[in-house]
Amino acid sequence: MGPGDEFDPAFLRALADGAAQAGNALAAQNFYTDLLQALRERSGPEHPDTLDAQYKLARCTGEAGDAASACDQMAKLRLLIEQHWGANDDDALALGAQHAYWMWRAGDVAAARDRYAALLPGMFGVLGREHPYVLEVRAQFANCTGAAGDVIGALEQLSVLAPETERALGAEHPQTFEILNNLAGMTAAAGDRARAYQQFAALLPRANRVLGPRHTITHAIRSSLFALEQELRK
Repeated sequence: MGPGDEFDPAFLRALADGAAQAGNALAAQNFYTDLLQALRERSGPEHPDTLDAQYKLARCTGEAGDAASACDQMAKLRLLIEQHWGANDDDALALGAQHAYWMWRAGDVAAARDRYAALLPGMFGVLGREHPYVLEVRAQFANCTGAAGDVIGALEQLSVLAPETERALGAEHPQTFEILNNLAGMTAAAGDRARAYQQFAALLPRANRVLGPRHTITHAIRSSLFALEQELRK
């Protein structure tokens, strides 16, 4: 079977990865489905390449709009990894976070919040509180907590997370700006619009300078600042 054959794993992987990088999640989902079948037949269901294709298929399934199926696929893959390498394996922890994320996107917000809460102590023990990926998962947990209706709890989490993110990643890292933007947004959601306005107003010049005025985070800050300004004028 040559490299150009439609069932050759290397060829299918190139097609799938290319579609995913181009943002065509539906095409990538189809290619990863074919790749996963080919790898299971050739390398077995537990080969690292097979597991990698299974993960990418789940992710693209969610990005293509089927969050519920992505959640189910991530859950099955997480259990498989945990059975072989333990719940505190790096990959198992990452899959646990992905499972929680797609659970949230599928609409089961309370269950996703609880999943994040159960997952983070293990991540702290293995990777530390200020590992970049752990900071990202903590931000997801805080936002999910707010989406589940506990705005005060989310605000408390973000208030702790913001200085830790800035210390770990630096004041000019995009993730730092995202956390500070979320903190200001949650401050507004908690009812303190005047303080939120001050936070957005202080953040916008920094975002314009560091990220640029067209960056998505800068745009979000600017839009929130404008909306709050209109509310405070009423």
